Amino acid sequence: MRRVAKPANAKKRDRSRLGGKAAGLPVKTGLRFDAFALKLIAITAMSVDHIGALIYPEALWLRVVGRLAMPIIAFLLVEGYHHTRHIGRYLLRLLVFALLAQPVYRLLFPHGWNVFFDLLAGLCVIWAAERIRSRWLLAGLLLAVGAAGFYVTLDWWHLGVWMIFVFHATRGRFGWTVVALGGLLLANAGLFAVVSARTGDPGYQLINFINLGCMLALPLLSRYNGQRGRDYRYLFYAFYPAHLLVIYAIRPLLERAGFGF
Repeated sequence: MRRVAKPANAKKRDRSRLGGKAAGLPVKTGLRFDAFALKLIAITAMSVDHIGALIYPEALWLRVVGRLAMPIIAFLLVEGYHHTRHIGRYLLRLLVFALLAQPVYRLLFPHGWNVFFDLLAGLCVIWAAERIRSRWLLAGLLLAVGAAGFYVTLDWWHLGVWMIFVFHATRGRFGWTVVALGGLLLANAGLFAVVSARTGDPGYQLINFINLGCMLALPLLSRYNGQRGRDYRYLFYAFYPAHLLVIYAIRPLLERAGFGF
């Protein structure tokens, strides 16, 4: 039997060396989400998270709800990587918006780098991961980038980059995604429990236990239907600095009114 030749412009990254086949769809019936719907959920959760961090820091439930954002964003970044025809343009777009958002980010966070830099670093890592043959070299790269992210204070420190790699490495095998992400978050929480005990600073332990809330995103991701949905590709890019500006503007008003803080 003769094989039917694939079209010349067929996607070449439907099956990556680490990521397996195209994103698995473990749920076949019921409510399903396309990428646009997931993106809306992510930016809503991100807004809730920043309101909790910057206006109502005692309301820890806001931070837990906000943990939905990063796993969804990391998941969609990996999906974007596996479907883009121009990885260079993807990297450049992230870099441009990272630089544009940074002054706004610094209005509210005096140190560190905004989440676009986490995404940029994660995208570079998964691009490199498909080209590195040595598992030891790959492990070294992950450790080096994670340590650098912690040292320069990326928005999610080391965790954002490693989360992106987890979604890439387990792509198409959702059961392994659950195991790997859960293991990463538990190990991270345990590590920073030790750091908090040794430094006497409970903040490290608190935020990294809150990060366990990232697991709440998995039921939503299991309902992903593999479709892009509405093509508002710049929605997240524009929304990120815009919502930070809104929070920056309303903080003094709320402070004078006696709300928050």
